[in-house]
Amino acid sequence: MTVPFDQPNSRIFWACQAVLVEERNTEAGNNGDPTGARYLTGIQSVGISSDNPSTSLLDVGRFQRKYTQYGQQTIEITISRVLNKGSDTFYKVLESQYTDYQQSHILHAENFGSKGAKDNNGKTLRNYDITILYTPDRFEQINAGNASSFDPDRNDVISVSYLNCLITNLSYSMSVDGVEESITLTTKNIKYNDDFASLSQYTLPSEWTTGLEVTEFENVFEGELRTGRNEISALSDPLKYQSESGNILKRQDFDLTKPGYGHSKLPEEVKRLFNFEPSASSKTGTNPYGEKQILGIQSINIDVSFDYTDLTDVGYWRGSEDGKEHQQNRWKTLNLPIAINCSFTGVLRKGMPYSEFLSGQSGDPEKRARNVDNIYTASRGNGSTGTAWQNAEEPIRIIASGIDKYFVWDMGKKNYLTSIEYTGGDSGGGNVEATISYSNQYSDLIITKTENDPLNLTSGETY
Repeated sequence: MTVPFDQPNSRIFWACQAVLVEERNTEAGNNGDPTGARYLTGIQSVGISSDNPSTSLLDVGRFQRKYTQYGQQTIEITISRVLNKGSDTFYKVLESQYTDYQQSHILHAENFGSKGAKDNNGKTLRNYDITILYTPDRFEQINAGNASSFDPDRNDVISVSYLNCLITNLSYSMSVDGVEESITLTTKNIKYNDDFASLSQYTLPSEWTTGLEVTEFENVFEGELRTGRNEISALSDPLKYQSESGNILKRQDFDLTKPGYGHSKLPEEVKRLFNFEPSASSKTGTNPYGEKQILGIQSINIDVSFDYTDLTDVGYWRGSEDGKEHQQNRWKTLNLPIAINCSFTGVLRKGMPYSEFLSGQSGDPEKRARNVDNIYTASRGNGSTGTAWQNAEEPIRIIASGIDKYFVWDMGKKNYLTSIEYTGGDSGGGNVEATISYSNQYSDLIITKTENDPLNLTSGETY
């Protein structure tokens, strides 16, 4: 690939990169044209790594091995971004699909899907083209060079596309500072877009393309402005090209401090451990807390892993033929159930209050948390009534308010507690924090944005 810049970069850094994404749940690609991809907002970092498996072939009768055989390379892309109130999550269920449990389920063909081979409607696993743009490093941001009509590199870009990527991990860190989304994808194909090397061919944020034109500056300063690259850039860049606007999600945008947690749903252990809820008799008069939920939660982390199996396709490296790169995922299937984990970390006011949520055990008036197998199930330590002693049915649904829409992370009601961990309380005065972790084996995960109130899809239906 020929570097198009007249002046080579001294480095590549955050301000001269952009990430574009195009998604689909069909097998076909975009015929090598990345210019229709959408600009991904809130990017904090992007990393690329590749695995090139090789085998040194045995050379009988020699001490040295001369030949090496390579297998298929695997390229991994890791993207970290913050969520803006007006932006979308990387993966989401379309609002038109967010109607009932079946339509919203992650395995539905219109959502994430489950196999690379086309179904009767031509649907496949959700896959993505990730395009990364690299621009000259001497401009303060992408496209700022176009403010100068004298810089030969003002519209030049290096464009690299990673085709038909599959998500392998999706995680969300919701803390007091905001919401960070992390996406990991893999692919086997790279395309260097020599035929799309002009920045003006791509769709960029409107803030970067509005303002005064260079000719207007030239007219205003006619007779005084000397022709030169530095003078033009210094005058026009600050006014013509603005920073990307942002209004990121913060702690106060979540439902968790509303009475009853608003539209959100929390597991019983989390509510009992982190919530300071006055008794009914103390909620009147001079009680300073009133009806508010007082939560010590500092962060919520959601982590989803996607694992795939490649069906044997003897004699073929699908996706290696020119023009057929989109076939690389044809015989991939998603391993089920999807690994879904969620943890809550918060500052402690008390230890785990077992006596508050245990239903009680016969002959045990103190409701001791004995070493039995039904404390964290629907039985709540109350013996083996029916199948309640085996059913772990803790709902988890996190809701945040965006611009005229709700962000929804719904993990259904089939979540079960996996660990309780206490840390901190050191001699330096640090707070004791607890982390309560949950998993589900139901592949229940709905991520969406909706204009209407979030749906109650935690009924325990099967997909």
